[in-house]
Amino acid sequence: MKIIEYPLVNEKLYIQHLKNGLTIKILPRADFHKVYGSLRVEYGSLDNCFLTSDQQKKAFPAGIAHFLEHKMFDQPTGDAFEQFSHLGADANAFTTYTNTNYLFSGTTQIKQNVLALLDFVQQPYFQSAAVEREKKIIGQEIKMYQDDINWQLYAGVLAGMYPKHPLSDDIAGSLASIEQITAADLLTCYQAFYRPEKMSFLLTGAVDPVEAVSWFENNQAQKKLPVCPAGQTRDFTVAEQAAARSFKQVLLPTQRPKATLGLKGTDQVSVSNRSGLKYSLALELAFFMLFGEISDNYQKLYESGIIDDSFNFEIQVDRGFHFAVLSSECTEPATLFASLIKILQAGSQQLETAATEFSLAKHDLLGTQIQSLDSLENIISEDQGLLFDQATVLDQIDLLQQLSLTDVCRTFKSFWQNCQLSKFQILPEEGV
Repeated sequence: MKIIEYPLVNEKLYIQHLKNGLTIKILPRADFHKVYGSLRVEYGSLDNCFLTSDQQKKAFPAGIAHFLEHKMFDQPTGDAFEQFSHLGADANAFTTYTNTNYLFSGTTQIKQNVLALLDFVQQPYFQSAAVEREKKIIGQEIKMYQDDINWQLYAGVLAGMYPKHPLSDDIAGSLASIEQITAADLLTCYQAFYRPEKMSFLLTGAVDPVEAVSWFENNQAQKKLPVCPAGQTRDFTVAEQAAARSFKQVLLPTQRPKATLGLKGTDQVSVSNRSGLKYSLALELAFFMLFGEISDNYQKLYESGIIDDSFNFEIQVDRGFHFAVLSSECTEPATLFASLIKILQAGSQQLETAATEFSLAKHDLLGTQIQSLDSLENIISEDQGLLFDQATVLDQIDLLQQLSLTDVCRTFKSFWQNCQLSKFQILPEEGV
């Protein structure tokens, strides 16, 4: 077993790679009563078109990864949620653009809960009648998101940055796309991606690492998993992607205009090692210095009424894509866009002369990250799975501590010079 020490926060991470390819990561937290476990599969909504081992290209309807997540809880013995309830634990799952996650939290019967999570995710049970019933449930979920103005704002800017790309599709798909999904489709995608070598399990809380690893080893040794062609995701290169759409607006039932500026990154960023995570953290620190609540830019925008308390920014660096978005409710979207772009254009020069601001911002973010270790749920949510050399929040803290102002300036300059801008705004419908 590999043990990685983090002296700054006095923590140890235990990593074990099982013979079948499953990666186990354990972060003991002796002072906690609750234990969290998360099994992550490197398969998300972007992976609806992939190559099999014989290089045959297979395409599936949008939303199939999310649909598969829903149907994994169906088991020959009943609903897996009920099993966790009987074991005194809470269970949940969610799908992102690049991965699917199955989680539990509990205070007792931890071994039983770990094994229950492993067992139901590694046992597909797809019945055609049940798949048809699930379409109505997921259809209601899709309609709920369509009624969420803030989600429409986020989805709109993604579609603008990535036209003709899976990122422009909702993670759950559309009402039309989910109608095309069959039980056979689900099994094909399951067999291609729900494989031990594409999975990682993070366990954190009051657990003994050596004892816990034995649970995984014994469980996996007893299983004869079918040998099937592995799905090979094919990420879009920047050259293959359509250029970002410069502007779009829609009318929806909202009280005030909402606007978001998307910056589609085109730098070559690796997700196989820590350089990609360092890039992500440097970019986040740069935007925090330029647009965080403690920045002069934020105060000026706020005091002038260009933004309000809804203003936020997000940085995302993931497999096959990276971007930044800045959003706010506003009175004049055109003024907001012009103000944000003006700040970004002067960003490199401002950052290069902001040594004091850099120190304050770095300590602010570092303190937030260290404080987040008090939340087992946050430790789980910040896990990168198999990306960035299996980085956890502990690695983020280490990298953030090492970042220099030069790193931040270099990263922002490259990102800004090479990015593509996309503006998206939602205006109130007449009569609202």
